[in-house]
Amino acid sequence: MNTKRKRKVWGIGFGVFIVLGIAFISWYYPLSPLSIHQSFTYHPSSETHNGKTYEEEVGQFKAAYEKDLDKDVKSENHNPTVNRTQYILPTFEQQWLLGTESKTIDKDQLDQILLDVQQARNTLLSLVSEGDYSREERVYLVDSINAFLELEDSVRMIRNGKYFSRSDLQKMLGTVRGDFRASFNHYTTVFYDVSHK
Repeated sequence: MNTKRKRKVWGIGFGVFIVLGIAFISWYYPLSPLSIHQSFTYHPSSETHNGKTYEEEVGQFKAAYEKDLDKDVKSENHNPTVNRTQYILPTFEQQWLLGTESKTIDKDQLDQILLDVQQARNTLLSLVSEGDYSREERVYLVDSINAFLELEDSVRMIRNGKYFSRSDLQKMLGTVRGDFRASFNHYTTVFYDVSHK
């Protein structure tokens, strides 16, 4: 075999090695800078809380909330908690949180999730000055704000992490999904229920 032919074979072999290496990195580290699509498929688990799925809990709260909002709109004394909840609720209704179907998550979607959480947190912060809350209600409000800050940190860590494996991302998003559910339950069954009466 002559030298030219050896170089050509080595060149092709090296090229195949590079392509296979990038394909492996893309698959194993789906959000890395070397990944082709920078996305992965999240497979949510089907969990229930008190016999209800998260989607059922959100739907049940939303039905009751819409009645509260309708009463508040017709009232002369508007309740800031009821009024502002309409801007917080969509954060808990994101498609990747509802249902058990697999969802494709990419960096743009992580940016959107982060933005939604930040906007909800800012809405809660506005309640601090607008609402006439008791000491207990303020403690619950601060707890909700802190829960949103933790959600921001968790989503930002996933978004900025370049070398999380596919299984790491699955676990991390499962944890964040559980944190969203806990934040929803705290906001609706603790802060909202106590402060809108």
